[in-house]
Amino acid sequence: MPAETHKLPGWRISRSNNAGFEDCAVIIPTYRRAGELIFSLTKISDLADQPSEIVVVDGSGNTDVERALRIWARERHLAFDLIYVASPTGLTRQRNIGVDISSRPYLFFLDDDCVPMPGYFDAIRRTFLQDIRNEIGAVAGWVVCSLGEHLTWRWRLRLAIGLAPKVEPMKYHPSGTSVPRGAMKPFTGTRPIDLLTGCAMSYRRAVLEKIRFSEFFNGYSQGEDIEMSLRVGKQWKLVCCGDAWAEHKLSPVARPASFSKGRMEVRNRFFIRSRHSPTARPVERLRFWLDV
Repeated sequence: MPAETHKLPGWRISRSNNAGFEDCAVIIPTYRRAGELIFSLTKISDLADQPSEIVVVDGSGNTDVERALRIWARERHLAFDLIYVASPTGLTRQRNIGVDISSRPYLFFLDDDCVPMPGYFDAIRRTFLQDIRNEIGAVAGWVVCSLGEHLTWRWRLRLAIGLAPKVEPMKYHPSGTSVPRGAMKPFTGTRPIDLLTGCAMSYRRAVLEKIRFSEFFNGYSQGEDIEMSLRVGKQWKLVCCGDAWAEHKLSPVARPASFSKGRMEVRNRFFIRSRHSPTARPVERLRFWLDV
């Protein structure tokens, strides 16, 4: 029996010039962060390298974001088609809706509080175009919110006593643990990775025609990027582009309370480890629960 579909309300503002990359679209899921979204869009519209399409998928449940977006768009000559859709709440659901609405072959996902820096879209686009065999399915940007910061005392303790394995950042371990990306030193070019960074990642449309974000991670979620990466990585190469910088200006708005967030993280980590490390050794299973 086919799945039930629903028509969602929205609108489109066509671009006033053709300066954007014709093969690139940006999908931005947002939830009650009008100010952060407008700041990010302003920065994107000021770049020399821009996409030709931006899809804003709004799960706010009110008109605040839509109103701010219409006012902002009226005051600018856009190099991209701006598409707005009001969506049911849920990060992975909003991303999947954005895939359906967008029309370009390279899809860039940005959080509403993440700002790409000059050259971001160009560097990732070139990574895809230079992949003549079409083996690279997804590219992570270099997120600089934690660049140069030291690991927290908790992470240093976890590594010192063996609760967390000493693996490279953006690599996955059978214990269900990955080291914070802030531990990685800057580089140029690309590096193979296991895990994409949800706030700044890009996919070929061909990947998303077969694989979608799991709605097990409903609502506000963490770890959905890890789980998606591990599924995509079974069929495609994943890389991080050290020349594509984005700043994640972590917004305190619209985040769950600490206890709820912690419970959700544990549930999600257990789900990911169970699905992707079913044959983990007993010592790795023990390490997971001790870390929890």
